[in-house]
Amino acid sequence: MHMIKLKESIVKRILVTVLLAVLSFSAFAAGQQEAAAGSGEAKDVKLTMASWSVREDRFSDYFEALKTDFEAANPGITIEFAGYPYGELKKQVLIMANAGQSPDIIQSERGWYSSFVDGGYVAELDDLLGVEYLAEVYPAILGDMKVDGKVYGVPWIASPFVMFYNKALFAEAGLADKAPASYEEAMMYAEKLSALKDKDGNAIYGLGQSTASVPVSGSAVLSMFFSYGGGFRDASGNIDVINAGNKAALEALKDMHASKYNPEGAKLKDLRNLFAIGRLGMYFDTLWGIGGAYAINPDIQGSVGVTNPLSGAGAPAGSSLEAHMLLVAEDSANKEAAVKFIKFATSPEQMGKYVEIAPFLFPKADQVDGNPGYQSNPGIAPVLTYADTIHSIEKNPEMENVFLAMTTAAQSVTVGSMSADEALVNLDKELKFLLK
Repeated sequence: MHMIKLKESIVKRILVTVLLAVLSFSAFAAGQQEAAAGSGEAKDVKLTMASWSVREDRFSDYFEALKTDFEAANPGITIEFAGYPYGELKKQVLIMANAGQSPDIIQSERGWYSSFVDGGYVAELDDLLGVEYLAEVYPAILGDMKVDGKVYGVPWIASPFVMFYNKALFAEAGLADKAPASYEEAMMYAEKLSALKDKDGNAIYGLGQSTASVPVSGSAVLSMFFSYGGGFRDASGNIDVINAGNKAALEALKDMHASKYNPEGAKLKDLRNLFAIGRLGMYFDTLWGIGGAYAINPDIQGSVGVTNPLSGAGAPAGSSLEAHMLLVAEDSANKEAAVKFIKFATSPEQMGKYVEIAPFLFPKADQVDGNPGYQSNPGIAPVLTYADTIHSIEKNPEMENVFLAMTTAAQSVTVGSMSADEALVNLDKELKFLLK
């Protein structure tokens, strides 16, 4: 009995000692955490970014280096890129956002921007970016990014719809090595180019304009409207689709189709492929779009010329602004770290590396100043006056549907049998419904 009591006493002392040790360690750990918090020591942050560009082979080395460089410059912050197909990214981000699992950073097309903002999915960035950063963004681009005077996205790369042309095909067709300045002149060039055949006897198209049923093609069609002096709102802000400029643009598209200058219902990727293999003499695209052609056929680079948007019917050339944007999710717990990454990715040094892979226009003045060779780049220099052509597009969540309506109008007069007047009446009704 005595031995049992002795053992119980020893066990109790051991338990008390262990309990005191645990309590002491807990108090020490809590004290350490409080000290760390009090000293401003940051906990590790893991950022995620949803992107389609990261999936493209031509950019893989760039994104790997971007991750390495950013993490080295920002100890305690890591970033993981989540790659999605271009056509799936927006849908996947919205699914994640509605489940409360948004990526911290979102790569967005300019055409998706309004949907993200209107849905409350992305954060206002004015204060996080700061006055100094925003002051470097060119006014025409910054103005196009603002929604009710506030900034919700950073322009990463920018471009109007420019025109690319194949110098080798120009020479073969007996044309001077000089880009046309107007649609009327381009149509004359297209006639000569379309008379050519490739080495296998296949037809060569003269002038490519995308009219496929995707929003970016609608933006391309709208840019053609602008270049003919059209658009879809009048000076008072009212829907104004039935106008002379839009009619002239649709009639030009109809002529391009009837003359077989333009591949029927082509997406931009289709035009890039035809241009890469020497079966398209001229076509309209964003500056970075030509990188897709180079990826298919690197040998074509020495034969490519580029020019600003064309004018039509004597009107000043015009285009919507196309941009890849970087957005921060509203429900991100790491907004400050996300903006650190955005500032790093858009720094002059990083942008200089990015533009070596595919041409685009820098949205910020410090990016130009930090890359002396940029303005003399033959793939960029001819279009540096692009700001004069930009038409700011309203920020409305229905804009993607507006762009699709533009492609329907274009298809109505090309693969369909409508007149330009009939197509515009239908478009007018559709836009008044969408933008009511």
